Amino acid sequence: MGYDLAITRATAITADAAFPATVAVSEGRIAALLDPRAQVDAERLIEAPGCYVLPGGVDAHAHLSLHTGIGLSADDWRVGTGAAALGGTTTMVDFVEPTPGQPLLEALAARLEEASPAVIDYGFHLSVLPDLDPGPTGAMRRLSDARLRELRGARGAGLATFKLYLAYAGNMLTDGDFVRVLAEAAALDALVCAHVENGDVIETLRQQAALDLGWARQREGRPIADLGAAILHALTRPPESERESVVRAISAAELTGARMLIFHLGAAAPTRALGEARARGVDHVYGETCAHYLTLTDDALRREDGRFWMCSPPLRSQADQDALWQQLRAGIIDVISSDHCPFSRALKDAGRQDFRRGANGIPGIEPRLSLIHHFGVRSGRLTLSDWVRLCCTRPATLHGLPGKGTLTPGADADLVVFDPQLRKTLEADSLHSAVDWSPYTGITLEGWPRHVISRGELIVRDQTLLARDGRGRFLRR
Repeated sequence: MGYDLAITRATAITADAAFPATVAVSEGRIAALLDPRAQVDAERLIEAPGCYVLPGGVDAHAHLSLHTGIGLSADDWRVGTGAAALGGTTTMVDFVEPTPGQPLLEALAARLEEASPAVIDYGFHLSVLPDLDPGPTGAMRRLSDARLRELRGARGAGLATFKLYLAYAGNMLTDGDFVRVLAEAAALDALVCAHVENGDVIETLRQQAALDLGWARQREGRPIADLGAAILHALTRPPESERESVVRAISAAELTGARMLIFHLGAAAPTRALGEARARGVDHVYGETCAHYLTLTDDALRREDGRFWMCSPPLRSQADQDALWQQLRAGIIDVISSDHCPFSRALKDAGRQDFRRGANGIPGIEPRLSLIHHFGVRSGRLTLSDWVRLCCTRPATLHGLPGKGTLTPGADADLVVFDPQLRKTLEADSLHSAVDWSPYTGITLEGWPRHVISRGELIVRDQTLLARDGRGRFLRR
């Protein structure tokens, strides 16, 4: 039988096993996993001795062309998805964030237009934001009944995951509205993705920092000169407030029966709270962490230019990071994403005098897969199958992406030929995001993708992007 493409002399890595195999592709799908000793007839042959072949990476948490109050994120869909492809990610999920009063399907249409240059396949989470103006009372904005009713139409349009906030003024829901959305999500069989920090506590601590830094100096145990100190970002978003919010969110999920993924866990205490819920039988709440929490610590925030490492939740201590690796091995955390949120040097520098004014986010869509291979697999913290499960297979199943993240015959032929010996030093000019800085500058990784295939098409060859603009498909879920 003749195949369109075959990858030979490689080790296939799945979420369950690692074994020598020839991966054969026909008509954009995986046709077979063949005995590596068998002769294979294929139009294109890729020989990959010493390399792994794994499912294309699935990054279900990224922000391209993100509009914020401080400015636009640096990567548009052409640049961002190109960087993703070069790093071995063939599927991503971004966000639709409607403005108050904007119909949800109108917001989706606008986002699809922005995403039209994408070179990899993509889906969207729907951010469910409060839309009622509180008026002169100054109370929190509420979610209207009309907006809640729109969720059914959004679900039918292919948005199977709803993003909810318990932090950020203007985005955060009251506890009552949080429960209302969870109940509706359960009825629609949608997954809720939750940003869980206590927004009220954070805002109080930020205001307190502006008035008096004494408490912050005491908590830090060292001098803090002024509001430009980026460590204040972490001190005003303490892990205690994150843990409290996680417990509150899990309780709401238990009450409603909604499936929920807790986004970007970065500290030991909130992740332990998830583990405690699992231990008492809560099996419909899941956990996500991100590559930066597993590779960087809050020491970066203590640098003079620490504002470049500000993200939310913030980077935590080395002890927190060590605990996260243990919690990954224990199965408490289900997926590893990038939370790619790239802002220019100018927008980061806006926080030079006051940390509250700086852009908040870290780029990482390109190195995610290789960072976890280097710091996870090479260090002995994870197996090869753990790596694929956390970065490819589990994100696809959890976010409702059939045919993605797997080497199963019949699945989309999204494949990465990964060379574990290929060394790459991370610098802004060695990566392909539009930002002119990298949080990982100077880190040398062992292991990087050589070739990347999306739906049977070679889109990266020898670390060179071949994909044409607009070839990516919107994935209705």
